[in-house]
Amino acid sequence: MLPRLGVAAVIKNELDALQEWVAFHLAVGVEHFVIADTGSSDGSYAYLRELSRLGLVTLVHPYGGDYGASEPFAYRSLLAACPAYLDIVAFIDADEFLLPLDEDSDSQDGDAQSSDSQSSDSQSSDSQSSDSQSSDSQSSGFQSGPDKTLPENGLRTWLGKIFSDPDVSALALNSACFGSSGERFRGDGLVIERFTQRSYSKFRYNRLYKSVVRPSRVSHFENERHAVLTAGRYVNSKGAPLQLAKEQPGVSRRVCWQGARINHYAVKSVEEFVLGQVLHRIDSTWNSTWNGTWNSTGTATHGEAYFSRFDRNGRECNAAQAWAGRVHQQSLSLPSSSAFAIPFNAPRQARWRKTLASSLSWWRRVRHAPLRSQTAPLEPPITAWKRTWPQQSRVILTQRGVLLQASLSVEGLSVAKENVKLACTWQAGVECVFPANHFGDDGSGCLDNAVHFRVELPIRSGNVRLAAVLFTDAGEQRIPLERLTLMPDASAQELQASALIGKQGWLFLDQDTNLSLYQYLGYMSLDQKAIAQWTTYAEQLVALTHQVNAKVLMVAAPSKERVMSHYHPYPMGAVSPADQVVAALPDGFCLYPEALLKQMGDDAYHVTDTHWTQQGAMHVTCEVVRRLGLVTLEEAERWFAEDQYKVVRLRGDLGNKLNPVRMAATQRLSSFDHRQLKRYDNGLANFGRVIVWENSDALLDQCCLVMGASSSYMMFPFLVRIFSRVVFVHSAGNVDVSLVHSVAAQVVLVQTNARFMVEAPKVTWSLQDTILEKTEGVSMEEHTAAFAERIPASQAKLAGWGMEKWNDCLPAGWFNA
Repeated sequence: MLPRLGVAAVIKNELDALQEWVAFHLAVGVEHFVIADTGSSDGSYAYLRELSRLGLVTLVHPYGGDYGASEPFAYRSLLAACPAYLDIVAFIDADEFLLPLDEDSDSQDGDAQSSDSQSSDSQSSDSQSSDSQSSDSQSSGFQSGPDKTLPENGLRTWLGKIFSDPDVSALALNSACFGSSGERFRGDGLVIERFTQRSYSKFRYNRLYKSVVRPSRVSHFENERHAVLTAGRYVNSKGAPLQLAKEQPGVSRRVCWQGARINHYAVKSVEEFVLGQVLHRIDSTWNSTWNGTWNSTGTATHGEAYFSRFDRNGRECNAAQAWAGRVHQQSLSLPSSSAFAIPFNAPRQARWRKTLASSLSWWRRVRHAPLRSQTAPLEPPITAWKRTWPQQSRVILTQRGVLLQASLSVEGLSVAKENVKLACTWQAGVECVFPANHFGDDGSGCLDNAVHFRVELPIRSGNVRLAAVLFTDAGEQRIPLERLTLMPDASAQELQASALIGKQGWLFLDQDTNLSLYQYLGYMSLDQKAIAQWTTYAEQLVALTHQVNAKVLMVAAPSKERVMSHYHPYPMGAVSPADQVVAALPDGFCLYPEALLKQMGDDAYHVTDTHWTQQGAMHVTCEVVRRLGLVTLEEAERWFAEDQYKVVRLRGDLGNKLNPVRMAATQRLSSFDHRQLKRYDNGLANFGRVIVWENSDALLDQCCLVMGASSSYMMFPFLVRIFSRVVFVHSAGNVDVSLVHSVAAQVVLVQTNARFMVEAPKVTWSLQDTILEKTEGVSMEEHTAAFAERIPASQAKLAGWGMEKWNDCLPAGWFNA
């Protein structure tokens, strides 16, 4: 039987850290949190109250309601509040992370342990020779690569072994102090990603430990590190009796990192440390005025000496960083802490203002919105379905939609964890399948009775059908559970596409209508009807091109997320909707150059843009003409071998979504400008745009019709040098049959982007209707902005290209100033 693990902490003004801290401990196996807030003024209390409504947190008020209660005194309140179902509870701080390690090796940097008499806190201990600079991710049992290597329930399994001895009442886990890693300012990413340099094991403050205890056997805490037991004994992480240093409770004689340790991020960056000290100092001053006394927590400000003491960066360590992917995934099922932040206005801001701001932060996230539900009759083996959020009149808004929390009971069935999922459908042909968050398990990791789900539904309104998905030896079984109708909330802020900040500053699309993040995670999938629409589309397009005696190829631009997955903050799922479609399409119909672009490394995509680079587009274009049988790949690449590029700074469509705007260096073609060959451009933005190029010096005397999306634009400098005429229509792969007949091109390319492939394009699309719709609603501002792009052509030219019909539907005077 695996022990049920909880974490207890005393916090104050830790809002910036709480979401990651909670998500990390959920990822490593913690089930519940018991937290005492001793007077936060930054929104921490409101955020914890939100988590308590979800059942994740027991929020504690220290006895006497004194906001200045010392930590050991607050620990008495925490002990009393520990739920009875928790077998063991770890008492740590919000800057400490309970990290699982390899239980078979004691990571000690390869140097001898220091004795009690040694002064191992000297500065020289962190400036020894560089042969100890290598990462200790191996010695901690985990690689810094994909998190698939991380064991399920590894921490709980190890703790179960330690506490299998009924005489063990408390476990002391030593610290590993992490420094600033040389960071002056707060950077992007998680704490466990940003700070990967720690002290050597011999650093004296690593002998400080925190306690994992059986709450029923603790009388009280002598200090925040050491519990006074009523029965049983204290052990270290080797299971041996704990030896104190000079009888100092909370300080062990030796450092032991085996099975688990406490990663202590005491200082972080200089900016974060200084701001934290300012906030503590101001709160302490205000509290002393409020209470009429100087509050004991006011002395918590440590100052420069504290920073210097704990800013130890002697050894690279990526053991915690390996958990980053799972931490990000857990964060999806938590409210965003940033929504609860209380602006820092004045040192002496009145308490009622802070209380009001805290209440309003809750109101902003919990909306009184009508919810309709219709529960389906349950089928065996499902015996119960209980939804706790959203409620009948309230929903909790998340970053991308609303939070769904529910539990499912299954009778007489033992199903492995990964084989019980929840399917959510709100769009025809597309569903999101979510794994379970927690199981009532019997120790083997299998389902006992209850399965718990806490997921983000990435929509704000509409109909959502919920179904249980069970994978058994007999096959897949789907059981309808409930239908929810989320009513629109006029007061809720409309979601805007945003950018995720990945590793080394790489940006990725988020909060878009195609749910790019959920496609990348592998949660979204297409049903057979949706896939059949794609195969029908391919068959119709092939038949159409046969009628006009043209070669046809579909080019699907892979998502940046999948090609550059090693920079993405979230782990990549196994199968995306694009993968499903490509596998179902006829052989030779579709070019999906994911492998080709991965071979290019960082040159394939822009850091601050969703689209492939011009170099990436060049390699794809060469592969296109090879697939069409026009030339060999080697010959096509020779055409562009003498192209020259220059380095420019690019904001891109992702960099523009951030404030401040972000830019990054990229290679741009400088030796050729396709705009010099442009002969016609109707200037419309996106859908409905038509451009024609002519090049008498082209390599092939053929016409190429491109019905594409935004990724086609990077291919223009290469297509116009291959084909004597290129006609582009922005349609994202939708096909106008009359256009294909009229242009009569020898080559037809249809191009779409992977994130659009949740829905098949149409062969019944009308370019004329799109142009009429776009020009009817165009504003004067849009009209003026697009004027510089417009290039008219004579009626004779238009007739020769077969484009007369689609130019005539533009408003009179469209090309005039």
